[in-house]
Amino acid sequence: MLIFVKAPPPAGAPRQAEPRDAATVDYVGSFADTSRIFDTSLERVAKDNVSYPKAASFNHYSGFQPFSFDIGCADLSPAQQQLAKCTAAIKGFDHGVRGMRVGETKRIVAPPDLAYGPLDPSKVFERPLLQEVAVRVVMNETAFSDMYGARAQDGLVVKDPFWAWNATVSLSNNIVTVTNAPFLGERLLPYGAWNAHIERIDDAQNGGAGIIYVRHELRQEDAGTILGKDGANQFTVPTVDLANGVYVANYNREVVGRTLVFDITLVSLVRT
Repeated sequence: MLIFVKAPPPAGAPRQAEPRDAATVDYVGSFADTSRIFDTSLERVAKDNVSYPKAASFNHYSGFQPFSFDIGCADLSPAQQQLAKCTAAIKGFDHGVRGMRVGETKRIVAPPDLAYGPLDPSKVFERPLLQEVAVRVVMNETAFSDMYGARAQDGLVVKDPFWAWNATVSLSNNIVTVTNAPFLGERLLPYGAWNAHIERIDDAQNGGAGIIYVRHELRQEDAGTILGKDGANQFTVPTVDLANGVYVANYNREVVGRTLVFDITLVSLVRT
């Protein structure tokens, strides 16, 4: 009996990544304009803030593991992706990996149209570094209860839910007057994100309602490093303009409207 054993084909060049492959990659994602890291799969990069300065929205508590996705899935509509049960990356990431071989490292630049889309200007606000807050605020009992979580009583002392300073309550015929009572120089932490202080208080301004002047202690070097919390929302501070006395609060995700840079190493490739 003759037994024929087919010899394996000679080894050729490693296969290149192409659509319908399942790719696993390690990556470091940064912003093209600041070089700050917004995401990575590498724990050593995540922990090194000297060599790899972090963006405001960087998540230090991520799992830090390689990212797996299906090449070509990004070119499908959301409905098609659901039908195909594929895992999509952003288009710039998906397209950039094509042609790579396992073990290869490559830098990919993804403009907004191939990343997370254009900035929504309705979510961007310019705010003063010297903020004016009324000393006295008038409202009804329902509005007071909603704001302070308590029933209005004459002489009651409450904490302002945002500034955390003391305020006193006056009640007359369902009309509540809240008199904010911070002290000069009182230290504040607006949005849980940066320092501020009471610069001055003028009881006669604002038609007798009075004005508290809050100085936000933001510096130009703080731009791009701060993540503020505004209720259920978050925002970044991309600009601090000391000359004009303003800062910018951007409620878009930090990656939206930005050109992204990815340093990618292809870890594995499986044909699906």
